[in-house]
Amino acid sequence: MKGIVSNTIGFISKTFPALYSSFYLDYLKQYSSAYDVNKTQLRALVFVSNNGPISMTDLCAKLNIEKGSLTSMVDDLTDKGYVVREKDTADRRKYLITITESGRNVAADFMGKLSNSLEEKLFKLSEEEQDKYMEAIGTLQAILNKEELS
Repeated sequence: MKGIVSNTIGFISKTFPALYSSFYLDYLKQYSSAYDVNKTQLRALVFVSNNGPISMTDLCAKLNIEKGSLTSMVDDLTDKGYVVREKDTADRRKYLITITESGRNVAADFMGKLSNSLEEKLFKLSEEEQDKYMEAIGTLQAILNKEELS
């Protein structure tokens, strides 16, 4: 069992940062300037677009940033017309960040271009390698889903 744990930690620490950087972070850097947003702002737009309205506290946790930084970031995104702050009807002490149509367009455009970029990279793999990649992703998803249920 120790070997499995050790191999898992080594795999995750080496592989996921490389995948994240290769497939997502580099493209995030390139793309963010096209809409006059920084990387964190673009990540926020994609997250809110995919998950719906979210509290400031929850968004801080999801983006792993400080609340003061988030406030400035949300102010800037609001000024650009990408998000709005609305009172939470369930808890009037809280504000929810909601994406606007303009913000949704930015997020969708980024995700579309990111998908195309990833597709180009994966297309360079042989058919057998693509099958193995999809099988590995499927296995990883099944294991993580099983872990979430327990």
